[in-house]
Amino acid sequence: MLGLVDEHLENNTGLPAVEKSAVAAFLETGTLRMNPLGFVVLALAAIFFLYQVVGGGITLLLFGQSITNDNVQWMRVATMLAQIVFLLIPTLILMRVQHGSIRPTLPWRIPKATEFVLAVVGVFSLQQVMEGYLFFQDKIPLPESIRPFLEAVRKLIEETYAMLVQAHSPSELLFVIIVVALTPAICEELLFRGLIQKNLTLATNKKWGFVFTGIIFGLYHVNPFLIVPLVGLGILFGFFMARSETILIPMAAHFTNNLVSVIGVYYQSDIKDSSALSMFNSLSDYSATFVLSTTIGFGIIFLITMYFYWQVTSGFRASAGHEASV
Repeated sequence: MLGLVDEHLENNTGLPAVEKSAVAAFLETGTLRMNPLGFVVLALAAIFFLYQVVGGGITLLLFGQSITNDNVQWMRVATMLAQIVFLLIPTLILMRVQHGSIRPTLPWRIPKATEFVLAVVGVFSLQQVMEGYLFFQDKIPLPESIRPFLEAVRKLIEETYAMLVQAHSPSELLFVIIVVALTPAICEELLFRGLIQKNLTLATNKKWGFVFTGIIFGLYHVNPFLIVPLVGLGILFGFFMARSETILIPMAAHFTNNLVSVIGVYYQSDIKDSSALSMFNSLSDYSATFVLSTTIGFGIIFLITMYFYWQVTSGFRASAGHEASV
């Protein structure tokens, strides 16, 4: 039967040969309405317009160009609502449009506790590696002609982030965690590791599917100063999705990543230093030798963690008859 489906796809949909077997396999359990690669382009463009242009425009009209102590709580509410209205709901609609229903797009199983623990340790260790990378990235000299502009943009991004995540009480901290950690972990993972990675996997294969999705994830955040860490985290989340075949693991990893940043800001004493309130903690007070050795150490921890994660997930994949290459 798959041979007949492959021939039909090649003759009638124009899908390249590399897509056919993956698409044919998916058609046994779901309905594919569009070429997956073309669908990804359209979906990303539509959601980017809704979230960044429409949502950003509404926020700008309501709160202006700056966040203050007077409007920060409402800004957090607006941020959470924008994720739900302009990311989550369109994603669920597009899942139904492309696949006929939501369920085939989202692999679902309850992972072992060991998988959760290893994923959390993996994310935390990669965070520290990327923190080291940012330390050395800041040492790269910039041309004087563009340096003032880039520094101004960076300061604006960091101060905006600092205002959103900075909490002064446990109750405020809880709300910040819901806005900054929990909501993106659900909304963004359903978009990227659910809808986008599914279709990029159908258009290519599992490996390139999560790699391309991770790159898009990093670019989608529109933060040039954190693009490498964001791409690295996006690829890791995609790997968790491809390997575990459940959306819960990348959601837990994403939540952990953002939670660590929020908790770090909450317990920092010098909250006026905007560089210390970026996505990753500042290491500017340490020597290059210390940062390099720490980065290497956490890199080794990350690799060991990923090795054990691979081993832990091999059991259920073998019993389910999945290929061992991803």
